[in-house]
Amino acid sequence: MDAVRNGTGPVRGEPRALRDALHATDPGLVRLIGAVHTVGAICLTLAVLWALGFGTPFLIAAGSSALVWSMVLTGPREGEQAVTHALGLPAALLSATAAVLLAPYPVVSGAFFVVLLFVTVYVRRYGPRGTALGMNAFQMYFVMQFVPLAAGQLPRLWAALVVAFGCGAVVRFVLLRTSPARSFVRLRRSALACLDGVASALAVLAAGDGDDGARIRMVRRRLRRLHTCALMLQDGVEACAAPAVAAQVRARMAETDVRAERLAVMLLRAAQDGTAPPTQDFAHRLHLTVPHPGDTLKARPRARPDLLPRPPRPPSPGPAGPAPAGPAADARQALTDFEQAAAALREAFRWSPGSGHGPEGPPAAPSPEPEPEPETEPVGLHRPTTRAAVQVACGATLATAGGQLISADHWYWAVLACWMVFFNTSSTGEIALKGSRRVAGTLAGALVGLFVASALTGYPWPAFALTLVCVFGMAWTAALSYTAATFFITLMIALLSDLTGTYTDGLLLVRIAETAFGVLCGVVAAVAVVPRATDTRTDALLADALRALADAVTATAGRLTSRAADPAPDVLVRAAHEADRRVEELARSLTPLVHPVAPHRARRTASLYVLGLLETCAYHVRVLAVEAGHRPPGSWSCSPARPLLEERARTLVARLEALAARRPDGPEPPPHAGAPGPEPDEARVLMHFRRMDDDVRAIAGALPGPGRPVPPATAGGRAREPG
Repeated sequence: MDAVRNGTGPVRGEPRALRDALHATDPGLVRLIGAVHTVGAICLTLAVLWALGFGTPFLIAAGSSALVWSMVLTGPREGEQAVTHALGLPAALLSATAAVLLAPYPVVSGAFFVVLLFVTVYVRRYGPRGTALGMNAFQMYFVMQFVPLAAGQLPRLWAALVVAFGCGAVVRFVLLRTSPARSFVRLRRSALACLDGVASALAVLAAGDGDDGARIRMVRRRLRRLHTCALMLQDGVEACAAPAVAAQVRARMAETDVRAERLAVMLLRAAQDGTAPPTQDFAHRLHLTVPHPGDTLKARPRARPDLLPRPPRPPSPGPAGPAPAGPAADARQALTDFEQAAAALREAFRWSPGSGHGPEGPPAAPSPEPEPEPETEPVGLHRPTTRAAVQVACGATLATAGGQLISADHWYWAVLACWMVFFNTSSTGEIALKGSRRVAGTLAGALVGLFVASALTGYPWPAFALTLVCVFGMAWTAALSYTAATFFITLMIALLSDLTGTYTDGLLLVRIAETAFGVLCGVVAAVAVVPRATDTRTDALLADALRALADAVTATAGRLTSRAADPAPDVLVRAAHEADRRVEELARSLTPLVHPVAPHRARRTASLYVLGLLETCAYHVRVLAVEAGHRPPGSWSCSPARPLLEERARTLVARLEALAARRPDGPEPPPHAGAPGPEPDEARVLMHFRRMDDDVRAIAGALPGPGRPVPPATAGGRAREPG
């Protein structure tokens, strides 16, 4: 990490810099490989069918099937993907056959379309395989609405679909095979690229060049990338490594992630040069986008390049003197910890998927995880998939009837828009937000399509090439921006219409009208039929996040204070990972409330504030998991500070559980007095418990209802603890 010490970023050649940027922004190259799979399957399918002499309708049907199936087929292992791929073919054949046979009977065809939509949404309860099969059946029925085929052409259609699925299998499992081991290798490269990016950002932060807010935003962005990559890598290593090796890699990745963020916190603290309150939590500056009432910057942060000297000489033998205290010393120690963690991570990455053990030999097997308690599954309309299926069916019925009035030939676009706003959404606010993004993307795509399709009329090969670019763009941006994905879809429709000779300027206007009406039908159904308010979902996810934090705190305190509990370090990492996952799930559900154009500004500010505090709590949990994992079980059992730690952990867990249940918190425990002061390492652990407790109190004060009586902690009255 010389870049951090020297205050300069790493110097790379253009190809490597581009590769690192790609790995950092797309961990594991998941989006890139998905887009390449999609384009490859379409090209191979069309090439084989064209060579066999199939006509345009069959090319469209088979190409659309390859497109949809390549995007929806997911699974952690190749075997699971192969089984799902084999099941997808009969589902597509049955759906396409029903569409062709029912085409002469519009009323029956529309009713079957609605029933199929209901089934498509309902089978999402069976996981990724059910979702993929349902999407495949629905999209195949949808495609056949604008591909006019007679019943006598069914055998040729079946042959085209068999070719499409065969070509898709060749691309996915032969030409562009993606195994868990290869996925891990790509994630490993992404993690190292993110690590270099964080080092560069921290060097800029320490140097003090440029706008302070811009530097902090850059650090925040790159730390978030590193954290996202760390979570993906911790999940991915389990599929290609023995449990003991996976535990080793997970621990190294989690520690590096924590040390990087802690170094950023220490640099921010040291840059204040002692002018900030000693109890201020500088982790808030990395997670909170709205001001915290207890955080007061008394001076503009100044550059502190003196905190990051050149690499020191090797330590001389003999007893070391006490390390100097203060923010600068803490920053230097944080830098050393970060360098050591990064070196250990690179050493762990020397392990190759398929080998039996890591670079240091076979580590001890981790302790088995406790079996989770079975959760009571909701039934009837309380089950999310059932409720969404009923809403989709009602909305699709309205869209079918109204879409026929807008255009008898393209009514299915309204049904598709209605269905898509319910995909991967769980509340009324999410549905409305996704609907607005679909309308915006359709409008932008139509405006561009008016010019592009007209300009390429009479030039089929450039139009076909641009169509493939649109397919790639749609698959590449689907996970990033639904607006961008919809833009590429609409532009692709304009180009395909031009290639088939059916393009008119009025076609895109119909597309806009049908999409807007379908979105409106979806929102009306979400509001009027078994609605689930955004508040209801976010309250449930908030409770889950708070309970996950409480579980992680309990596990950490148990390892520190009790030899009997003895949770392995990997168990602590998994508990912190679960808390991170719950907080991220809550963040996604809060998107409608924190969107820049959200109408309730005070509510948006409160939501951002609570979310930032929860992310800060998750950071403290990760730090505690790493600190406890480095200590032997029960390391605090004979420490004079053990009663204080047990008291803080017990109080924090009780406060989290009370807030999750939305009941008033209990009385504040009396201050623990009479015990000698803790050691510096112990004081740092206690500090994370205390700051997390302060954040939970602040969350309680920001939420309405029974949790509110506890106000945020004030800055006064506390002794200084090391950061």
